[in-house]
Amino acid sequence: MTRRSIHDARVCRLLLAGCFALLGTGCVRDQTPKVLGIAYVRGGNVPLRDQLGPSSGVVATLDGGEKVEVMARRARWVQVRLGGQRTGWLHSRFLASTEQFEQFQQLESKTRALPSQGKALIRREANLHLDAGAASETFYRLLERDPVEVLSHRLVDRPQAGGNRASSPAPSADDDEADSAESEPVMVEVRVPEDWFLVRASGGRAGWLRESFLDMAPPIEVARYSETLRIRAWFVIYEEHDQDGVHPWYLWATIHPRPGLPFDFDEIRVFVWNPTKSRYETSYRERNLIGFYPIEVHSVDTREGPVPAFSLQLEDPTGRRFKKSYSMLGRVVKNQS
Repeated sequence: MTRRSIHDARVCRLLLAGCFALLGTGCVRDQTPKVLGIAYVRGGNVPLRDQLGPSSGVVATLDGGEKVEVMARRARWVQVRLGGQRTGWLHSRFLASTEQFEQFQQLESKTRALPSQGKALIRREANLHLDAGAASETFYRLLERDPVEVLSHRLVDRPQAGGNRASSPAPSADDDEADSAESEPVMVEVRVPEDWFLVRASGGRAGWLRESFLDMAPPIEVARYSETLRIRAWFVIYEEHDQDGVHPWYLWATIHPRPGLPFDFDEIRVFVWNPTKSRYETSYRERNLIGFYPIEVHSVDTREGPVPAFSLQLEDPTGRRFKKSYSMLGRVVKNQS
């Protein structure tokens, strides 16, 4: 074999090797799974499974709001990938679309500047809704004893399942032309009012909850005075310091526990510390109010310096809304309106 033939053979072998390498690279590229879309984890402590079927195992638990890539879909199940690495299977009910995620982000943005009406604790596990009402979308999930801040209140009418039956008056015995259909039972829709609250959770997460899922959480020293009233808002308006420590003064707003009241509170009460008796006492109480959020807590300047103050949004019997302001003169509440 001539020197030129040997050279040509080597070139051919190199070209063939290059072609095979390119083909191999193309095959690997073609085998890379395609991303079908982006989704977000709905709820909390969501199990990520390694495979489908009864023998599957949980390889991780995911938090609400985590971003995942959708790799495949099966009936009620979705294969996802986290951070471009780990893959697993989630039930489809635990995933929300990008649009749903953005709607909750917008709600979070809108509520960021709303003043808190008091800290509350979640009574049992609950989903945050996009709007007031059980039919609205859910996304984040809160656990028992999670702290939230109450921001707003809304009354929602919920249709009662099945409704109630009512009958038309029976025709008289001498009414020969009475329509027999008039005596048939008639389905009447009954709407049950529900109280819903807009809350802000850790990390700024926001959403709506039924009132039955949360409890306002003022300190036990004053909470024990709630009697049968439902606390709707509470605030620290001042901190008194003495040799025994710090003793906050509190303002709260309450309402009688009757569903369907179209306002936020109907009574306020101010508690101050009595250093002589080492206990909290009522400094001021006002009943029979038609009050609405937000309650504002601030201070006003006097000759003696700034003093605690607060303002209420109220409604008179004619439906006119007005603002009523109060300030503290020592331990006494003064109406400044």
